[in-house]
This record gives sequence, structure tokens and C-alpha cells, in this order.
Amino acid sequence: MTKSSFSTGMDTARVGACFMVIVLHVAAVNFSVFDDQWWASNFYDSLTRSCVPVFLMISGVLLLNKQEDLPAFFTKRFARVLPPLLFWSLFYMAWNTWQGRGYGDWPQWIKAVASGPVVFHLWYLYAILGIYLFVPLLRRVWASSQSSDKRIFLLLWMLVSGWPIVGAGFGLDSDFLLLSSATPVIGLMGYLFLGAYVYEIYQNKLPKAQYWWASAGLFVVFSVLTMVATFVYSRHVNAPDALFYDYLSPLVMAASVCIFNVLYGLGSKLRPYATALNRISACTLGVYCIHIFVMDRFEAMTGLLRSGQSSWWSIPFTASLVFVVSLSVIMVLRRFRPFIHVT
Repeated sequence: MTKSSFSTGMDTARVGACFMVIVLHVAAVNFSVFDDQWWASNFYDSLTRSCVPVFLMISGVLLLNKQEDLPAFFTKRFARVLPPLLFWSLFYMAWNTWQGRGYGDWPQWIKAVASGPVVFHLWYLYAILGIYLFVPLLRRVWASSQSSDKRIFLLLWMLVSGWPIVGAGFGLDSDFLLLSSATPVIGLMGYLFLGAYVYEIYQNKLPKAQYWWASAGLFVVFSVLTMVATFVYSRHVNAPDALFYDYLSPLVMAASVCIFNVLYGLGSKLRPYATALNRISACTLGVYCIHIFVMDRFEAMTGLLRSGQSSWWSIPFTASLVFVVSLSVIMVLRRFRPFIHVT
């Protein structure tokens, strides 16, 4: 595959994952109550749970086959993540203070940022910083492994990371469950290895058209299974429960592999739009960071998601609008050089 096809495939996957994140967060608004809107929330949430895994799989493709010395790697990667983390944390803290939810004096602001995400979705920036610490080791494992070794590594990762979800779903309780679920960064780290492996398989898979359609069909199957499992388990515990939405759920892992293939493969069909896709892809970090602000402002002004209107259309409509507005704002900001480093 040519370099341009590779870039367009990665850009398509990144933009698709970014839009899925927004759909997921919009769908989550009405998930917590069993009412006539719940099934729509469950449907869209189940369909988009692969969003963060796809982001991580893209990182695996781009990073694990690359060689660079440690100082260069950490300087480049941390310089990419730390400025957005600090900027958007301060942005949301300033907005919360404006709304009367202050953090006290400056030492308290610093403590709040150091203690964890000040807005829930910024957890990803903290997680990616932790994951980057392991990338040099993952590179060594990847470079020195045969195909069989890679499969064994991924099988062990899936078993250890996915077991807490399966165990909790079947009512199991043991020290092993607690141990294996205590380090989510370690669990998420496996998606980098998975992404590099899936991409390697995709490149060697012929004919690709049948592989693409099989991936699309299986993605629907695993998404529906996630939706059904969420319903069954929620009924079992008598309250909506997101256990099977976990990024380390075996169903989400399987769906992530499939949708990665679908989005990356779609890039070959979108090569005439490669320039536009590349510009949008460059904005996805900023869109991810700002979309919660845009979504909250839209909901505060319209109340659409809680208005009683059908969630089957209001969720995709709101998500599409939030994506377009967020993207437009980030594109404008990126015209000013300082904002390129935080978006």
C-alpha cells in the first residue's frame, strides 16, 4: 500500500473514532434511567464503544514500527500531550469558576490538575501519558517477536484484561479479579500492540474486499451483543449498568478490531478527499477536548436530549451538530500558531 493510501486510511480511522466519541457521550445522557429513551441510548452507546480503542490502535500502528532514541521519543510525545492537557484543564476550570464552581486559589488549581481530570473526558490525556511510558518496551517486544509470539501476547492480554468484565458479569468475585482490573493503563496499553498486529494482518489479507465486508458484518454482530449483554445485566442488577461497555470488555475488543479494519479500509475509497481528511484529522485532538463544552452549551440552550423528543434521531442529530461546531472552532483556533500546540 502506498504512503498516501496509508495516511488516508489512518486519517479516516482517526476522524471516525473522533465522531464515535461524540456519539457515545451524547448517547450517555439518557442511559442512567430505564424509560422510553433508554434503548436508543443503549443502541448508540454499544455501537460506538470502540472509539477509544481505535485511537489507541492507531497509535500502535504509528509507534511500534518506528525507531527513535528515548530522549527524542519522550520529548516529542510528552510535548504533544502535556500542553493540551494543561490548556484544556485550565479552560474547563476557568469555565467552572465562571459558573460558580470555583477551585479556590492557584495552588488549589495546580493540585486539581495534578490529582486527575477536572472534566471526565480528559482522562484519556492522563492515560496516554502513562501508556507512552511503556511504548519503548512494547517496541522491543514487537520487533523481536514472531507472529506466533504476537498472538500469544495478545491472547494473554485479552484473557487478563477481559476476565474482570466476564467475571463480574457472571457474579464471580476473587482477588484475581481485583488484581487484573487494578491497572487500567496496563490494560489499555495492549490496544497499541493489537493495532499494530491487526494492521499487519490487514496488509497481508487478500482479497481485501471480502475481508472488509466480513469486518463490517462482525462489527454489527459484536455491537448488538454488547447492547443485549448490557440490557440483560442491567435487568439483573435492576439498574442501567455499563459493565459491558468497558473498553476492556471482550465484546468491545472484538468490535474494535472490526471497526478498525472498516475505517482504515474505507480510506482507500476516500483518497480523492485525502487533503480534507488530513485537515480534519489534524483537528481531532482539539475536537475531542472541546466537544464536551460545546455539547453542554447546546443542551443548556435547547434541552433537546431531555425534551422527550425521540432519542433515535436526537442523538445522531446532536452528535453531528456538536462535531461540526467543535471542528469549526478548532479549525479557526489552529489558524493562530500558539493554538496548534494545544489542539
